[in-house]
Amino acid sequence: MKDFSSIIAQALDQCEPSPEDVKYLTKIAIETKALVSHYRSPKVVDVVLGGSFAKGTWLKDEVDIDIFVKIDNSVSDKEFEQLGKEIGLQSLKGYKTFLRYSDHPYVEAIVSGVRVNIVPCYNVQKGKWRSAADRSPFHTDYIKKNLDDEKRNHVRLLKRFLKSMGVYGADIATEGFSGYVAEIIILKYGSFESVLQAMSCIGPENNVISIDSQDGSALKKFESQVIIIDPIDHNRNLGTAISSESIGKFVLAARAFLEKPSFDFFVKKEKRVYDQYNELYPNLVIVEFSYKKRSPDVIWGQLKRSVNAISKQLCLANFKVVRSITVTDEEKNAAFVFLIESIKLPAFTQKIGPNIFMKEETANFILKSQKRSLITWVDKEMRVSTVIPRTNTNAVDFLKLLLTNKIENIGIPKGLIGDIQRLFRIYSGDDQKLSEIVKEAVEDIITSDPLIF
Repeated sequence: MKDFSSIIAQALDQCEPSPEDVKYLTKIAIETKALVSHYRSPKVVDVVLGGSFAKGTWLKDEVDIDIFVKIDNSVSDKEFEQLGKEIGLQSLKGYKTFLRYSDHPYVEAIVSGVRVNIVPCYNVQKGKWRSAADRSPFHTDYIKKNLDDEKRNHVRLLKRFLKSMGVYGADIATEGFSGYVAEIIILKYGSFESVLQAMSCIGPENNVISIDSQDGSALKKFESQVIIIDPIDHNRNLGTAISSESIGKFVLAARAFLEKPSFDFFVKKEKRVYDQYNELYPNLVIVEFSYKKRSPDVIWGQLKRSVNAISKQLCLANFKVVRSITVTDEEKNAAFVFLIESIKLPAFTQKIGPNIFMKEETANFILKSQKRSLITWVDKEMRVSTVIPRTNTNAVDFLKLLLTNKIENIGIPKGLIGDIQRLFRIYSGDDQKLSEIVKEAVEDIITSDPLIF
C-alpha cells in the first residue's frame, strides 16, 4: 500500500493545473473580461474576475471563468436583472450564449472550450447585500488575500476528494460542499489532512466551523448539522445548503481514508449494479415523465420537493419507503424511484385502541371502527383491537391513483403538476427494461460505496 504522502502527491498531480493550463485560461479570462468591459453604461461601476479561477483554486480540466459586473446600487431590482442579461448577451454575442437562472438570471457562454459566466451584482458596501451575488467579489478578495500557494493546492485536494464522493457543489441537485466552503475549511484547519481529522471527529457538540472568534449567542440562531460561518458575513451559515446525507458521506469518507489511504478516494468511479442486488428490483417503484424545459435549479427544486411529498403519501398509506431518489437529464426527462420494503401489503391490518378503563376514548374508537371493522375484541392488555380491510394494498396502483386524482393536494409544486399529469408511467423495477435515465437513479439507490462501507 502506498504511503500517505505518495498518494497525496499522485492526487495533486491529477488536479493541479500546469503552467500551460494557467497561461491558456488567463488569456481567455483577460480577453473575455475585456469584451464585457467594452459594454458602456453609466450604471456599470466595474467588471471583476471571480470564482475559483480568480482565487487560484480551480481543478485541472474543470474550471469555469466567472466575470462579475458591478452595477450601481441605485438601479432597481427589475432593471438590475434586465441590465445583467443585456450586458452578458451583448458582450458575448460572438459566441453561443445561454440564459441561466439561479437567484437571478445570468449569461453563460462557451469561449474556446471554456465555460464563462457573466454574473451581475450590486456595487455595495460590505454587509449591505441586495442580490445573492453581492458577496462574491468580497469572497474572491478574502481568499486571494489569505490563501498561499500551498493551501491552494490543499483546497484542490479537498475539492477532488469531495467530487469523487459525489458531494462537491452547492447546487440544488447535489446539496454538497461549495468551492468556497472548501476554501474556508482549509483556511480554518490549515491542510487537507487536518480537515479530514476534524471532520472525522465531528459531532453534535463540535459542529461549528468559524475562522473568526464568534459570540456564542450569534451561533445559536443557526440550525444545521454543520455550521460554517461565512467570514465575510457572520450572519450567514454556509452549512445551510449542505444536506445531512452529504455531511454524513464526507465524515465517513474522511474516517475511511485516514484509516486506509488510497488514491481511489480521488477518482470518481462508474457505479455498477452487482448481481447480488438484483433481488431488490421487485421492490422498486418508478415514476417516469417528461417536463417543459426550465433552469436546472428550478427543476431540481421541484423534483426534490415532489419526491419527498410522494414518499410521505406512501408512508401514510403504510408502504414503508426505505430510500427514494429523483433524477433528471436537465432537458426534458425525469423520474422518481422508490425502494419500498413491500410493494404489496396484506388485505387487512390491525388497529389497536385504548385501554377499556378509558371510557370516552374506548367509545369513540369503537364508533369510528364500526363501519369498516371485520372483527373487534379486547386483547390481553385490556385494549380494544379491531381488524379493518386496507384501502390500498399495491404501491403501484396507489401511486397511479394518487398522481391521477389527488396530485394537487399532496405537496407537489404547481409548476410540475401539469407536466406529470400530461403523461407519466409507473411501474416496478422488474416490470420492463429500464430507460437510461432510470438506470442512473436505480444504480444510485441500490448500490453502496465500497470505499466507505
